[in-house]
Amino acid sequence: MRTAFIKAVAQLMRKDQKLMCITADMGFEVFEDIQDEFPTRFINTGVTEQASISVATGLALSGFKVFFYAQAPFATMRCFEQVRLDVAYNNVDVKIVGTAAGFYSNQLGISHFAVEDVALMRVLPGMTVFTPGDPYEADWATRTAYKMTTPCYIRLTKAGSPVVHKGPLTLRIGQMVQLADGNDATLFVSGSLLPMAEEIKNQLKKKNIALTLFSVPTVKPLDRGVIIREAKKTGKIFTLEEHSIIGGLGSAVAEVIAEENLSVIFHRFGLPDKFTGVTGTVPFLLDYNGLSSDKVASSIKKLIAR
Repeated sequence: MRTAFIKAVAQLMRKDQKLMCITADMGFEVFEDIQDEFPTRFINTGVTEQASISVATGLALSGFKVFFYAQAPFATMRCFEQVRLDVAYNNVDVKIVGTAAGFYSNQLGISHFAVEDVALMRVLPGMTVFTPGDPYEADWATRTAYKMTTPCYIRLTKAGSPVVHKGPLTLRIGQMVQLADGNDATLFVSGSLLPMAEEIKNQLKKKNIALTLFSVPTVKPLDRGVIIREAKKTGKIFTLEEHSIIGGLGSAVAEVIAEENLSVIFHRFGLPDKFTGVTGTVPFLLDYNGLSSDKVASSIKKLIAR
C-alpha cells in the first residue's frame, strides 16, 4: 500500500504545483525520488509530529494542499491535540497518512502498534477516514483524498501488501466493494485483513457456508444502506479489522444496527480491549489476539449455527 501511495502522490505533485508533502522522519527508502524531483515542496520535519501538523495547517491556510506522512501511532496519537484543534477544527485541506498501521511495526512493540487510530480519527467532526485493504484501494484513497478540500486520514500498511482487486477502482466516498455474494452471513472487512477475509470466505465455502463479503475502504462516512440491506438479507453481520474492537469498523457497524433497530446476529472480530505486550511477526501477533483465518472461520460457523 505504501508504494501505491508514494506513486500516486508523485503523479499528483507533477500536475499540481500547490501540492506539498511533509514527513516526520520517514524519508529513508520512501521519499528519496519525491525529494529529488520536488525539493521545494517536500519537507522532512524530523521527529516533531506536533509541530509537523501545525506546519501542515499553516501551509493549508496559505493555499497549499498538504499530505502529512508518518507512522500511524505518531501521525494520530502523539499529535492528537494538534490534529483536533489545528486541522479538524479549522477544517483545512490536510491529508494525514498513517503508515505501518496495526501491528506492521511488529518488532518495535507497543509504542509503535497503531490499533486505536481509527477510533481517534472517527470521532473528529469532518474527518474522512480511509482504510484501504490493498494497493488498488490505497491508490483510490490517495487520489480521492487529493480531490477533497477537507481533512482526511488514510490508514496504510507497509509495502508488500497482497493485491486483492484486479485493477484500479472507481468508487464514491463511503462506497463498499462487494467481493462475494452469499445468503448465509455477511462479513465486512477493512484494511490489512482483506486477504484474510478472502481466506475465511473460501474456508467457509468448503463447509457449505456462503458469505457475502464487502471490503470497506472508507470507515467514515459509512454506507448505512448496505448494512441495512445485508442485515435484512442474511440476518447475520460480522466485521473484521486489525484494530481494537472499540471505535473502529465494528463499532461503526454496531451503531447502524442499533440505531436502525435491526434484529441480527452480530459479532466484531478485532483486537480485544487489552494491550499487546509482546512482539513477533504480524501473523503471530494477530493469532495471539485471536485473529487468524482458521479461528475466525470457526467462530463464524458456530455463531451461524447458534
